[in-house]
Order: sequence, then C-alpha cells, then structure tokens
Amino acid sequence: MIFLKKALVLSFVLAALRAPAAGAAGAAITYEAGGETVPAYLARPAVSDGRPGVVIVHHLWGLDSHTRSVADRLAGLGYVAVAPDLYRGKLGGDYGLAQEMMDRLDGARAVALVNGAIGHLRGLDGGKSRRPIAIIGFGMGGRVALSAALQGADAQALVIYYGHVETTKEAVMPLRMPVLGIFGTEDVVVTEKESRKFEAALKAAGKQATIIVYNGMAHAFFDDSRPDFDPELGKDAWVRTQDFLAAALAP
Repeated sequence: MIFLKKALVLSFVLAALRAPAAGAAGAAITYEAGGETVPAYLARPAVSDGRPGVVIVHHLWGLDSHTRSVADRLAGLGYVAVAPDLYRGKLGGDYGLAQEMMDRLDGARAVALVNGAIGHLRGLDGGKSRRPIAIIGFGMGGRVALSAALQGADAQALVIYYGHVETTKEAVMPLRMPVLGIFGTEDVVVTEKESRKFEAALKAAGKQATIIVYNGMAHAFFDDSRPDFDPELGKDAWVRTQDFLAAALAP
C-alpha cells in the first residue's frame, strides 16, 4: 500500500512537471546566428506580445524531449521560450557519444547561438516591445549560460542548474543580472565545493544571487528522464525557478 501511494505521488508530480498549460504551443524553428542557420524549439503562450522570454540551453544530451518539455512548461506560465540546438540536430544516444559531442562544442560558438536566440526573441511580434529575457542552462548548458552572461548577453536574469561555474570574485565581477543557482551536495560532476565557492565569489563581488544546494541530490536530479531524478526536490526547484523568474522579469 505504501509503495502504491508513492507510485501515485510520483505519477502526479511527473504529470505536473511535464504538462504545459492550455493555450501554450511549441514548434521546431530556425534562426540565424554566428553565420549559420540554427535549429531550435520555440514554445509560446496563446498571447505572446510583450511577454517575457526565456532562452533554454540544453544539457550534454542535446535538445531532447526533456529540454522541450521545459520550454513547454515555461510557455504554459506565460513566457516565450526558445531552446537552441547547439549540436545541429544530433542527440547523445549514450553517455560516451554525449560526452564526445560536449567536448567538441566550441564555447564561443555556443555563446553566439545563445545571443542569437535572445535576438530572435526580441524580434518576435514585430519587435514592438523590449521584452525582459532570462537564460536558463542545465548541466553543460548551465556553463554556457553563465559564459554568455559574463560576456554581456542582453538578458535580465540567469538560472544555472548544476553547471560548472566560476569560483573567484574577479571571474564573476562582469555579471550584470540576478542569478539563481541550483546544485546538489552529492553531485560528482559539479561538486558541492565548487558550488559553494561560486556562492562565496558572488557574495564577495556584491552580486544579487540565490544559491540553493539540495542535500543528498546528485547531478541532474531535476531531469525526469534520468536515474537521479528526484520528484519532490525537482518540483521544489521548479517552484523556486518560477518565483525567481517572476521577480527578475517583472515589468
């Protein structure tokens, strides 16, 4: 009986995390950036004029169903969300291939594609309004999102889910936007030591930042397609992300 109750709770949480609100719609698109045509996934609410935007930077696995589901959920909350494909349409079918694609990714190109995605969002709806925009990155994408922010991306907020970060005051000094960082104590990829140093560096630099390090959580605990997914804390992280975006992107 206890197992059944837990299974029902897990099913409910997964459905809540994956389901976009009524009226949200997503589709494959392309945009121009860095001298190339970039494939991407765009999800937008029923009414998108002037709505805040979010650029989602995918993890090492590529622009997969999980990344698209995040875009859908953001659109369901009223954001115009775009997720650029940094791998030119390829997916990491296994960890070895995904790691190889990540290692081959050019950092400067990745930042250029993020900046292009921001430009694409600003050009939607005739470019009639200057919508506030956030960048959210997961794992590898968290590192790319941070790099874009440090290099002056035209965005107003940054969310990093368990991506590699900077650990000195000098390195984070260029940040000009509030930061939400989400990490886990048991992450062997981005260790607690690294995330705590990031937190200390941001504080020393006087930056507006909230760093959450979930006790007992491993890498990718938010990703419901991975073994380390935790439904309860994944939901908590999503609520905190929603609250952060609502405050950071408010008119």
